[in-house]
Amino acid sequence: MAMDIFSYVITHDFGFAPNPFGGFLTLATCKPKIRQSAAKGDFVVGTGSAATVGNQKLVYAAKVDEVISIADYGRLAEYEIKRPAGGTPWWRKHGDNIYLRASGKWTQRRNPHHGPANMARDLGGKKVLVCKRFYYFGDAAIQIPDEFFGIIKKGPGHKRVSDPVLVRRFVDWLMTLPRGVHGSPETRSESRESCVGTPRIPHC
Repeated sequence: MAMDIFSYVITHDFGFAPNPFGGFLTLATCKPKIRQSAAKGDFVVGTGSAATVGNQKLVYAAKVDEVISIADYGRLAEYEIKRPAGGTPWWRKHGDNIYLRASGKWTQRRNPHHGPANMARDLGGKKVLVCKRFYYFGDAAIQIPDEFFGIIKKGPGHKRVSDPVLVRRFVDWLMTLPRGVHGSPETRSESRESCVGTPRIPHC
């Protein structure tokens, strides 16, 4: 089956977009064009920036297992683990399940990252990407081999890679890596509660 890679630079990694916690990774906010376009079987790749972990580093990669509507994500019990909540574990406060549609209107769950000014962009993505096979390195981002530099996006926006040979080789390399969470969000490396004091993500 043909698959594409959607690659972009992560300028702010709070553990929110993407959210790698709760046993599966989700992209439910930010990157509306990727969320509109990616299909089941595609891969999403987030690389670091020069200002963070390095622009040739892999922050995360994930295979899209399900594509669901934002409305379903907000209401279904199976995604409740992704709703922002206080207390422990610490990562619950960074849940990306922040939108709920009721009586024909969208509301936003309280969260430390996105406010009303972010709603149009977030909801414009229409979909949520659910990924059960994922590789998240965060502040422990790993070097991407030279042969895959063609996948790396430079600057804002995203890059769609459809070359079947390059995609297959990259996926084969990913399969040699351990799955799951192997680092913390880059912003958390400075302070255990660094995300809490950030009122809203300025860009994503």
